[in-house]
Formats: sequence, C-alpha cells, structure tokens
Amino acid sequence: MKELIRDATIDDFKRGYIWDSKKAEFICLICGKHTGKNSNDISTHTAEHGSPMDRILMLDKKYTGLTEIQKELLEMVSNKYSNKEIGIKLGCAESTVRNMRFALRERARQARAFLAAIELVDDGNSKIANPKLRSFPAKEEKRKALLPRFANLFEPNKEYTEAEVKRIIKPIYEDDAIIRRYLVDYGYLGRNDDGSKYYKKCEEVIMDKMNKKEIINNYKQQEIEMGIIQIYNTVNGYSFVDICTNLYKPFESIKFQLNLGRARSKKLKEDWAAYGESAFEFKVVEKLESNEGATDKEKVEDLKELLNLWIENQGDNLKLYK
Repeated sequence: MKELIRDATIDDFKRGYIWDSKKAEFICLICGKHTGKNSNDISTHTAEHGSPMDRILMLDKKYTGLTEIQKELLEMVSNKYSNKEIGIKLGCAESTVRNMRFALRERARQARAFLAAIELVDDGNSKIANPKLRSFPAKEEKRKALLPRFANLFEPNKEYTEAEVKRIIKPIYEDDAIIRRYLVDYGYLGRNDDGSKYYKKCEEVIMDKMNKKEIINNYKQQEIEMGIIQIYNTVNGYSFVDICTNLYKPFESIKFQLNLGRARSKKLKEDWAAYGESAFEFKVVEKLESNEGATDKEKVEDLKELLNLWIENQGDNLKLYK
C-alpha cells in the first residue's frame, strides 16, 4: 500500500484511487480496499470517503507533508471561508491567515519546479553542459571551503592580467568581481597597486589572513536562535506566549516593561502587579529549526505558524492571557 501511494500521480490523488497493474484491479488510496476491475465500483467506493479534498486531507502527513493546522486551513479555504472566518476558527489574526495561504501557494510553486527537475532526472535530460556555481555562499565556513577551488585554477610564480583572471573565473561563476575580491581578501591572490596584475600567494600568507578573517567573521556569522516563549503564572495557570526572534536573554525586555507597568495584556499586567515576578515561570517552549537561505520575513512567518501549532497542541488545558 505504501509503495502504491508513493507512486500515485496527481490525478490519482484527486480521484482517490490507483490502478494496480500487477493485480489488475483498482485500490482505494484512503483505506486500501481492492474493488476489482470495474471503475464504477471504485468511484462509488471513494465517494463514501467524501469530496476529493476530504480524501486528500485524510491521508497521513508522511504522504502530504501537511500539518493539522494546514489541513484545517485548506479545508476552510476549499469551503470558501473568508480570511476573517478562518482567523476566528484558528484563533489568529487575518494577517496570519493571509501569510499561511501565501506560504502554501509558495510550497505549491516550489513543488512544481521540483517535480519538473525530478522528471528531467528520470528522463536522463538533466545533464548540464557547463556546470556553474549558482550562488556564492554567505556563510563563512562554506566560503572557506569553496575559495581554495578557485585558487587552484591559478599557477604559482605566474602573473595574470585582470582580463585573464576574469576568463578563468567566469566559466564557473558569472560574478567574477566578487570572487576576485574574496581571493585577494583571503590572501589567495595578490595584486599590484594599480590592480593590473594578479599572482598566487604562498600558503603561509594565506593561512595567516584566513585566521584573522575567521575570528572576525565567526562572530558576525553566528546563527541567531528563534523560537516560542512562555510566561506562566503558577498561581492561576494562565500563560502569555509569543514568538521571539532572538532567544538570547529573551525575557529581560519583557520583565523590564512589566516592572514599568506596561504589557500588551491588561490581565498579565494586573497579575504581575498582584503576585510579583516570583509567581511566574519563564520558558522557551519551542525553537525554530535552522533554515539556511530563508529571509527574515520568511523566518517570522515560520515562527507564527510554529506558535499556532504549539497552542493547538496544548488543547483545552492552555489558558492564555488575552
């Protein structure tokens, strides 16, 4: 059954069944029932599982990649709910609903491109005549690993004009200027004062420059952890939860604001004044997985979805400050 689902096409998922060529019969993708060769029988059977959307949403996450909250969203969108109505049902703002819908459309767009790439691989048409580097890494470690490959294109004890350096780099990476700059900055290449001549440097000079660069860049390139924070009132069981874009000392600013009598939640402010800081527990309840290449905006949207999922998973036991 698992193999059949994995081999199902988009049309198979829409219909809710697949043709098993080995056994020469139709099989329901939802419950696995074999209905024989008659297409009317399988159509009648799959209709018992609901609409095409209902059937897809019944499938396990390992086949769809959809979280429970995403399934709820898709079901409501397919039933023509407005963003406001969806927001009320999910307990979030309209802007969050818009962001979730946009994120799903982006996933669909990416999936189409991915399927096209896989089909090219399967057809044997994926060979690239002149392999090129598509982007130059921003991460220090990856940059350090890549630059020696460019440096190895140059011979020691030989001078190169700028035009010659360009001709060597461009077949691999279009923006030769950035590669030239980094090769010089990291000590792989030297150049004269007017920039007209380049030459390959010895290994000792390269290592000295790289060590200095590494110290500076290691600090700049540190990954900033993001996640979900919770302030829990041990007296009455209420919680304040929110996204946090920097988990380094995440509660200091909130405590400072509460001590000044400021808070987004009036009830939290009142309880803080009544019970004091010692009555509250401060927790990081979720951390956002690192997603290299994601923009700050995309990370915030991922955080918002993570927050909604965490709240949903707590069930009725979670009492939230409004």
